[in-house]
Amino acid sequence: MADVTFAINPIVLANVLTNAVEISKEASSIQAPEAVLLAYQPSADGLAGQVMSYGCGRYAAGRTVVTLDGLPSTDAMSVSLGRDHAIELASALRKTSRAADTRVGVNLTAEAVQRTNQETGVPSWGNLAVGYKDAYLAVLHDADPHGKYDAIWQRMDELASVTGDSVGGVTLQVGILSRLQKMKGVGEVADIRTTQLPGVVAAKIGPTFVALLGEINRPSYVSGGRWSDGPGDAANLWR
Repeated sequence: MADVTFAINPIVLANVLTNAVEISKEASSIQAPEAVLLAYQPSADGLAGQVMSYGCGRYAAGRTVVTLDGLPSTDAMSVSLGRDHAIELASALRKTSRAADTRVGVNLTAEAVQRTNQETGVPSWGNLAVGYKDAYLAVLHDADPHGKYDAIWQRMDELASVTGDSVGGVTLQVGILSRLQKMKGVGEVADIRTTQLPGVVAAKIGPTFVALLGEINRPSYVSGGRWSDGPGDAANLWR
Protein backbone atom coordinates (compact mmCIF):
# COMPACT_ATOMS: atom_id res chain seq x y z
CA MET A 1 0.00 0.00 0.00
CA ALA A 2 1.22 3.50 -0.82
CA ASP A 3 1.25 6.43 1.55
CA VAL A 4 -1.89 8.56 1.61
CA THR A 5 -2.32 12.24 2.48
CA PHE A 6 -5.61 14.11 2.64
CA ALA A 7 -7.19 17.22 4.15
CA ILE A 8 -10.33 17.10 6.26
CA ASN A 9 -12.35 19.39 8.50
CA PRO A 10 -11.08 18.85 12.08
CA ILE A 11 -14.55 18.57 13.62
CA VAL A 12 -15.57 15.99 11.03
CA LEU A 13 -12.46 13.96 11.80
CA ALA A 14 -13.08 14.33 15.54
CA ASN A 15 -16.61 12.99 15.05
CA VAL A 16 -15.32 10.06 13.02
CA LEU A 17 -12.92 9.09 15.81
CA THR A 18 -15.42 9.69 18.61
CA ASN A 19 -18.00 7.44 16.99
CA ALA A 20 -15.54 4.56 16.71
CA VAL A 21 -14.55 4.90 20.36
CA GLU A 22 -18.00 5.37 21.87
CA ILE A 23 -19.75 2.56 20.01
CA SER A 24 -17.04 0.08 21.02
CA LYS A 25 -16.80 0.80 24.75
CA GLU A 26 -17.30 -2.21 27.00
CA ALA A 27 -16.73 -2.98 30.66
CA SER A 28 -13.11 -3.87 31.45
CA SER A 29 -14.12 -7.49 32.11
CA ILE A 30 -15.42 -7.97 28.56
CA GLN A 31 -12.92 -8.84 25.84
CA ALA A 32 -13.11 -6.62 22.75
CA PRO A 33 -10.68 -5.16 20.19
CA GLU A 34 -8.25 -2.81 21.92
CA ALA A 35 -8.03 -0.45 18.95
CA VAL A 36 -10.18 1.45 16.49
CA LEU A 37 -9.39 1.79 12.79
CA LEU A 38 -9.01 4.95 10.72
CA ALA A 39 -8.99 4.30 6.98
CA TYR A 40 -8.96 6.08 3.65
CA GLN A 41 -10.21 4.67 0.37
CA PRO A 42 -11.47 5.95 -2.98
CA SER A 43 -15.24 6.07 -3.28
CA ALA A 44 -16.98 3.33 -5.24
CA ASP A 45 -17.40 5.64 -8.26
CA GLY A 46 -13.73 6.68 -8.15
CA LEU A 47 -14.58 10.38 -8.01
CA ALA A 48 -13.90 11.19 -4.35
CA GLY A 49 -11.98 10.01 -1.34
CA GLN A 50 -13.67 8.56 1.72
CA VAL A 51 -12.48 8.58 5.33
CA MET A 52 -13.80 5.74 7.45
CA SER A 53 -13.62 4.72 11.08
CA TYR A 54 -14.40 1.37 12.68
CA GLY A 55 -15.00 0.51 16.30
CA CYS A 56 -16.09 -2.86 17.67
CA GLY A 57 -17.09 -4.02 21.13
CA ARG A 58 -18.70 -7.23 22.32
CA TYR A 59 -22.29 -6.02 21.92
CA ALA A 60 -22.03 -3.24 19.33
CA ALA A 61 -19.87 -2.06 16.45
CA GLY A 62 -20.01 0.93 14.16
CA ARG A 63 -18.65 2.27 10.89
CA THR A 64 -18.60 5.96 9.94
CA VAL A 65 -17.98 6.99 6.33
CA VAL A 66 -17.48 10.62 5.26
CA THR A 67 -16.73 11.83 1.74
CA LEU A 68 -13.95 14.32 1.08
CA ASP A 69 -13.85 17.16 -1.41
CA GLY A 70 -12.23 15.44 -4.36
CA LEU A 71 -9.93 12.44 -4.64
CA PRO A 72 -6.60 12.93 -2.79
CA SER A 73 -5.36 9.45 -3.65
CA THR A 74 -6.48 6.41 -5.60
CA ASP A 75 -4.76 4.15 -3.06
CA ALA A 76 -6.32 2.77 0.10
CA MET A 77 -4.63 2.99 3.50
CA SER A 78 -5.53 2.35 7.13
CA VAL A 79 -3.97 2.82 10.58
CA SER A 80 -5.20 1.48 13.93
CA LEU A 81 -5.30 3.71 17.00
CA GLY A 82 -5.57 2.77 20.64
CA ARG A 83 -8.79 4.09 22.18
CA ASP A 84 -6.95 6.50 24.49
CA HIS A 85 -4.99 7.99 21.60
CA ALA A 86 -8.15 8.31 19.51
CA ILE A 87 -9.87 10.15 22.37
CA GLU A 88 -6.89 12.49 22.84
CA LEU A 89 -6.69 13.23 19.12
CA ALA A 90 -10.44 13.92 18.88
CA SER A 91 -10.13 16.34 21.81
CA ALA A 92 -7.20 18.15 20.17
CA LEU A 93 -9.10 18.43 16.89
CA ARG A 94 -12.10 20.02 18.61
CA LYS A 95 -9.78 22.76 19.98
CA THR A 96 -8.59 23.90 16.54
CA SER A 97 -11.40 25.75 14.77
CA ARG A 98 -15.07 25.21 14.04
CA ALA A 99 -14.99 27.20 10.81
CA ALA A 100 -16.41 25.15 7.95
CA ASP A 101 -13.41 25.85 5.71
CA THR A 102 -10.78 24.77 8.26
CA ARG A 103 -8.74 21.72 7.34
CA VAL A 104 -6.14 19.55 9.02
CA GLY A 105 -3.67 17.47 7.06
CA VAL A 106 -3.63 13.71 7.62
CA ASN A 107 -0.85 11.40 6.46
CA LEU A 108 -1.11 7.60 6.66
CA THR A 109 1.97 5.48 5.98
CA ALA A 110 2.54 1.74 5.87
CA GLU A 111 5.94 2.18 7.57
CA ALA A 112 6.63 4.48 10.50
CA VAL A 113 8.09 7.83 9.38
CA GLN A 114 10.06 10.39 11.37
CA ARG A 115 8.47 13.83 11.53
CA THR A 116 9.74 16.94 13.29
CA ASN A 117 7.39 19.35 15.02
CA GLN A 118 8.28 22.79 13.65
CA GLU A 119 7.21 24.53 16.86
CA THR A 120 9.37 22.44 19.22
CA GLY A 121 11.96 20.85 16.95
CA VAL A 122 11.22 17.50 18.58
CA PRO A 123 11.21 14.49 16.21
CA SER A 124 8.56 11.77 16.43
CA TRP A 125 8.00 8.48 14.63
CA GLY A 126 4.64 7.15 13.55
CA ASN A 127 2.32 5.77 10.87
CA LEU A 128 -0.29 8.49 11.40
CA ALA A 129 0.37 12.21 11.46
CA VAL A 130 -2.26 14.91 11.85
CA GLY A 131 -1.07 18.47 11.28
CA TYR A 132 -2.71 21.83 11.89
CA LYS A 133 -0.97 25.01 10.68
CA ASP A 134 2.73 24.53 11.59
CA ALA A 135 2.30 21.90 14.31
CA TYR A 136 1.40 18.24 14.61
CA LEU A 137 -1.65 17.43 16.71
CA ALA A 138 -0.56 13.80 16.79
CA VAL A 139 2.11 11.45 15.48
CA LEU A 140 1.13 7.87 16.33
CA HIS A 141 2.33 4.35 15.63
CA ASP A 142 -0.09 1.79 14.24
CA ALA A 143 -1.70 0.11 17.25
CA ASP A 144 -2.29 -3.14 15.33
CA PRO A 145 0.74 -3.55 13.05
CA HIS A 146 0.19 -7.28 12.54
CA GLY A 147 -3.46 -6.98 11.52
CA LYS A 148 -4.91 -8.86 14.49
CA TYR A 149 -8.28 -7.18 13.98
CA ASP A 150 -8.35 -7.02 10.17
CA ALA A 151 -10.94 -9.81 9.90
CA ILE A 152 -13.25 -7.88 12.23
CA TRP A 153 -13.12 -4.68 10.15
CA GLN A 154 -13.70 -6.69 6.97
CA ARG A 155 -16.68 -8.46 8.50
CA MET A 156 -18.10 -5.10 9.60
CA ASP A 157 -17.89 -3.87 6.00
CA GLU A 158 -19.81 -6.93 4.83
CA LEU A 159 -22.56 -6.54 7.42
CA ALA A 160 -22.87 -2.76 7.10
CA SER A 161 -23.02 -2.78 3.30
CA VAL A 162 -25.77 -5.35 2.82
CA THR A 163 -29.34 -4.04 2.84
CA GLY A 164 -31.52 -6.45 4.79
CA ASP A 165 -35.19 -6.54 5.65
CA SER A 166 -37.00 -4.22 8.04
CA VAL A 167 -37.44 -5.67 11.51
CA GLY A 168 -40.34 -5.08 13.84
CA GLY A 169 -38.83 -6.24 17.10
CA VAL A 170 -35.35 -6.81 18.50
CA THR A 171 -34.10 -7.36 22.03
CA LEU A 172 -31.10 -5.17 22.87
CA GLN A 173 -29.12 -4.20 25.92
CA VAL A 174 -30.23 -0.80 27.24
CA GLY A 175 -26.56 0.23 27.44
CA ILE A 176 -26.25 -0.09 23.68
CA LEU A 177 -29.02 2.46 23.18
CA SER A 178 -27.14 4.97 25.33
CA ARG A 179 -24.08 4.52 23.11
CA LEU A 180 -26.09 5.53 20.06
CA GLN A 181 -26.92 8.86 21.72
CA LYS A 182 -23.20 9.63 21.87
CA MET A 183 -22.63 9.41 18.13
CA LYS A 184 -21.49 12.68 16.52
CA GLY A 185 -22.51 14.17 13.20
CA VAL A 186 -25.34 11.70 12.67
CA GLY A 187 -29.13 11.80 12.38
CA GLU A 188 -31.94 11.42 14.89
CA VAL A 189 -33.57 8.32 13.39
CA ALA A 190 -32.26 4.74 13.47
CA ASP A 191 -33.44 2.72 10.47
CA ILE A 192 -32.99 -0.91 11.55
CA ARG A 193 -32.47 -3.79 9.14
CA THR A 194 -31.47 -7.42 9.39
CA THR A 195 -28.01 -8.54 8.34
CA GLN A 196 -26.66 -11.77 6.89
CA LEU A 197 -25.46 -12.71 10.39
CA PRO A 198 -28.28 -14.06 12.60
CA GLY A 199 -28.63 -12.13 15.84
CA VAL A 200 -27.02 -8.96 14.47
CA VAL A 201 -29.01 -6.02 13.13
CA ALA A 202 -27.75 -2.91 11.35
CA ALA A 203 -29.00 0.57 12.23
CA LYS A 204 -28.37 3.40 9.77
CA ILE A 205 -28.24 6.67 11.72
CA GLY A 206 -27.85 9.60 9.37
CA PRO A 207 -25.92 9.56 6.09
CA THR A 208 -22.52 8.60 7.51
CA PHE A 209 -22.93 6.11 10.35
CA VAL A 210 -24.02 2.47 10.54
CA ALA A 211 -24.22 0.63 13.87
CA LEU A 212 -24.09 -3.15 14.13
CA LEU A 213 -26.01 -4.29 17.20
CA GLY A 214 -25.96 -7.74 18.76
CA GLU A 215 -29.36 -8.95 19.89
CA ILE A 216 -29.78 -10.56 23.29
CA ASN A 217 -30.51 -14.27 23.00
CA ARG A 218 -33.76 -14.47 24.88
CA PRO A 219 -33.49 -18.00 26.32
CA SER A 220 -29.85 -17.35 27.18
CA TYR A 221 -30.77 -14.10 28.93
CA VAL A 222 -33.24 -15.85 31.23
CA SER A 223 -30.89 -18.74 32.05
CA GLY A 224 -27.67 -16.80 32.57
CA GLY A 225 -25.99 -17.13 29.24
CA ARG A 226 -22.46 -17.65 28.00
CA TRP A 227 -21.75 -13.92 28.04
CA SER A 228 -23.39 -13.18 31.41
CA ASP A 229 -26.36 -11.54 29.70
CA GLY A 230 -28.49 -12.84 32.56
CA PRO A 231 -29.81 -14.34 34.64
CA GLY A 232 -32.74 -12.21 33.77
CA ASP A 233 -36.40 -12.25 34.51
CA ALA A 234 -38.82 -13.55 31.92
CA ALA A 235 -41.15 -10.77 33.00
CA ASN A 236 -38.73 -8.31 31.35
CA LEU A 237 -39.48 -9.78 27.93
CA TRP A 238 -42.56 -9.83 25.73
CA ARG A 239 -44.20 -13.21 26.04
